[in-house]
Amino acid sequence: MNRDVEVNVTGIHARDGEPTEKVETSVPGVFLQMEDGSLIIEYDESQETGSGTMKAHSKVLINPDGRSMEVVRSGFSNSRFSFGDELVYDTEYLTPYGAMMMKVRTNSFDFTRARNDDEIRVVAEYDLEIEDRVISSSMIVIDVKNAVAN
Repeated sequence: MNRDVEVNVTGIHARDGEPTEKVETSVPGVFLQMEDGSLIIEYDESQETGSGTMKAHSKVLINPDGRSMEVVRSGFSNSRFSFGDELVYDTEYLTPYGAMMMKVRTNSFDFTRARNDDEIRVVAEYDLEIEDRVISSSMIVIDVKNAVAN
């Protein structure tokens, strides 16, 4: 099943000595439910910066058991993050300035469906580490509306 949806993504990042950063994005997207029960959410977003507009494409894959997800982002920077209960994931974060090896340590993961499966919410709380040092304690919340036909 392939359906147009509304995707709301909130990212919250806390770094030592800096104010907490909250980034919210609301964009149209596409929802797919695969035969194996996995869910795919894809969306494009743009962010204004001092040097112009950055564009990115994101693909979220939620495993059939609802206990983990992978987020792949391409565009200005490229990343692949996996989240799941107590999951530790090594990844390479590619930017125009070079690559950084990072570790994503998931502290909690929750996937829910509501309103007769018309809404989906995924929440992951995690730490980002570089060289075994936490550089950010973060949370990502992905809300999808009208995700599954009744």
